[in-house]
Formats: sequence, C-alpha cells, structure tokens
Amino acid sequence: MEDPLGEVAADFSVRHVCGADGWRLRAFSWAPTNPEAAGCRPVIVIAGWTSVVEGWKPLLLKWVEQRPIHYIETREKNRTESPAGHRERPADFEMVQHCRDLAAAVHDLGLDAEECDWFGSSLGSTAILHGFKEGILEGRSAFLVAPNGEFKFPGWAVPFTWMPWWLYAPGIRLVVIPYLKLRVKEKEQYIRYRRSMLSADLKRLKLSTKMNRGYTIWEGLEKVEVPCAVCVAASDTLHGHGESTRIADLLPRGDIIEVPSNQFTHEADIIPVIDAWQAGL
Repeated sequence: MEDPLGEVAADFSVRHVCGADGWRLRAFSWAPTNPEAAGCRPVIVIAGWTSVVEGWKPLLLKWVEQRPIHYIETREKNRTESPAGHRERPADFEMVQHCRDLAAAVHDLGLDAEECDWFGSSLGSTAILHGFKEGILEGRSAFLVAPNGEFKFPGWAVPFTWMPWWLYAPGIRLVVIPYLKLRVKEKEQYIRYRRSMLSADLKRLKLSTKMNRGYTIWEGLEKVEVPCAVCVAASDTLHGHGESTRIADLLPRGDIIEVPSNQFTHEADIIPVIDAWQAGL
C-alpha cells in the first residue's frame, strides 16, 4: 500500500497487528527521516467511530515529520480482520474490547506505552479513557478530542438498530447523511463524516451502534492517573461541550483546552497546542 499522505519526510509502513482474542487491526506507522525527530516520543493515534485516515491527512502531513506516529484503527473499521470462522456479534464491539485490542496492538508494535503520548478523537478518545480507568492501557499523556461521556442517538435513529444491516446503505444515504448536513455547522466536519459513513462496514456499524447505545464513561474516571487534555470546540454540534467539561472535572489530572473548531483539531495548527500542553506536564 502506498503512503496515504503522499510524499513526506518520513518512512511509512502499514500492517495488521494483533488485537485481542485473535482480532487483527490495521496500523499505519511513520518514522521521521530526521534523526532528531525520530528520537522523539512516539504518538499513538486512535481516531473516531468509522473514521478514515484520509480525514486526518492535514494534521498527519506535518506531524509525521516531527515525531514517530502510529495510527491504529479500532475493530469496527472495514479493514479489521476478525478470527477465522468467528460470527461477529454486538459484544465484540463493547468498549472494553477496544481497550484490550489497543493494549495488544501497542505491544505488537514494540512500543512502551508509558513512554508514549496518546491522541484520540470521539470513540478513540473514549476507548483511551476507558482503558486508563480500567487499568488496561498506560501512557505518558493523552490529548483527547471530544470524548463521549455517553453515546446519544436521536430518537428517530433508534429503529436503525433493529433493521437488518443490509438496509443500512439506503438508510445512510436517505436519512443519516441529510441529518448530518442539517446538524453539523462545519462544512469540513460534514465532509469527513459523510466519507466515513459511506465507507463503513455496514454490519459492524450496526453491531457497534447496538453496543454503544447503553455506554456511559462516568464511573471510575477518578482513578485515571495519566494526565489528560480534553479538547473541545464551540462550533462542534455533534459532541457535547458539557460532557467534555464534566469528564475533565472528574479526571484528577484533567485539563480543558478550547479550540476554534473541530476542523482545527484535524490540522497542523493543533500541534503547537499539544506541544505547549505536554511541555507543562
């Protein structure tokens, strides 16, 4: 596979790494060609629900030249490999399973999690936090964009969880995408969500939706010892600002960082913000 970022001053590799219970996750890795940058602490990137790596290209183009980056896809992504003969079910997409996957993947990549900084978005942020509070994941720090305290779906969307997965394609095109266009204020954010929804594994989308509906993160956040920055954007209408603030308040070493927009978190302009926060740890 060619580097999805194109020409950058970093060596690229992609492979499937070990997850939990025989699952295999796709991982993209970049090592800066600059020796000084190559010696910096690695960053482990966990993107959001059904997110695709191309959506993070504006940020990664710059970041991979400054630090080693490992972008790990969570198991609902369409390139994830489930165990041979395994019949996928909702329990496979429970939050704790994402955490167990990430712990195994980090080990398979040969990384020492305590010497790494995590970067997550939405579901990725939530999985990182859940892993910290359950003692499954470790890290030096975590910069978390819009973690979910709960997964709230509008009432009209609930029947989607009852439908056969093969009906999701027309449902996404006729209902979900028009809803996102009305709900999302940022054009770039809408484009990213539309692209990720259209490329999603529909069966896994259904199973993970059913599993996420009842999830809440609140219990146990006070046990998280890793420093965490919770990043919020006032213009982000899909992720609750109040939830993020509550999460940061419950974390013993939690900070709130406000940025102009959700798109800002996907661009290289966020790097100095992350660096400044980490420098103060």
